[in-house]
Amino acid sequence: MSERADSLARELAERHARREVFTSIFDEGEAADVPLAYQIQERFVAGLGGTAVGYKVGLTTQRMQQMCGVNEPISGVVLAARVLRSPATVKTADYVRLGLESEMAVRIAPGAGRTGAELQDLPLHHLIDQVCAAFELVEDSGADYKQLSAASIVADNSWNAGLVLGPPIPVGGLAHLRGRKGVLSLSGEVVNQGMSDEVLGDPLNAVHWLASHLRRRGGALKPGQWVSTGAIVPTRFVQPGEAYHFEIDGLPPVELQVS
Repeated sequence: MSERADSLARELAERHARREVFTSIFDEGEAADVPLAYQIQERFVAGLGGTAVGYKVGLTTQRMQQMCGVNEPISGVVLAARVLRSPATVKTADYVRLGLESEMAVRIAPGAGRTGAELQDLPLHHLIDQVCAAFELVEDSGADYKQLSAASIVADNSWNAGLVLGPPIPVGGLAHLRGRKGVLSLSGEVVNQGMSDEVLGDPLNAVHWLASHLRRRGGALKPGQWVSTGAIVPTRFVQPGEAYHFEIDGLPPVELQVS
């Protein structure tokens, strides 16, 4: 399996270099092999270079799972060079097709880099120390959403192309992350909204899922890492000249200009 993962990771990198439209890299018999997909992801991300500073958790809401035809959460790696601070600007020319996902991001607290089982027992303020509104940048390379599988997305680093962090606040003043409305605006007009409860019932559950997922793969969350917990509203594909504003109750907004 290791040699197969190496081969498919190289093929995936070559497809990106050629800016190809997204299609599955798997043979028919491998289409559901999620463990192989995560092996490919590790090799693909390593080939990108740079330092990993966190993770994205994707497909954490029913709306996103229905959009992609996948019924389970997935994860990808966030690289330091791809983290931007609001207000930020991105160019659509740098992507085949750029999507924007409006999310809540949290930072793992000092001392909380433990196994999934231990994290399950940690209260909010011991698990994370900062929270913010965020945009995940998604490169789906023009994928046909009727032809997707969890493995095909996972292998491609779960389509993570970056993270735009809004101004973070300490979690000390927050009782929980549930019950918070997120509102996405385009040039001052509301275009979509959702509730933080849609993210696995509580964005904190996405962190717990990720910790357990990493443990099964021999890894662990580390203090200081950022976790993007999943789209509160479905992906929006952006165009040059657009200006986006996403605000979650109780958190400063995150802003992005598209050129």
